[in-house]
Amino acid sequence: MALNVLHVSDELLAELQPRAAAEGKTVDELAEESLRQSLEERKWQDLLAYGRERGRLKGFTEEQSADVVHEWRNEQRR
Repeated sequence: MALNVLHVSDELLAELQPRAAAEGKTVDELAEESLRQSLEERKWQDLLAYGRERGRLKGFTEEQSADVVHEWRNEQRR
């Protein structure tokens, strides 16, 4: 793996160090795990926002959109 350098504030590093030690990880491992989780969460939030906007454009309320998703999932299971 290539060496990469990511700069974080001293305050954040001070938070990461004891947390990493408590979890038996290096600061690098904890930081990478946290970044991956954050990126996945952002992807999920982007997908939700996309779905809400598409539903809104089609004239669905958020509750109706959830019903459509549940119906579609049920159909796919059959």
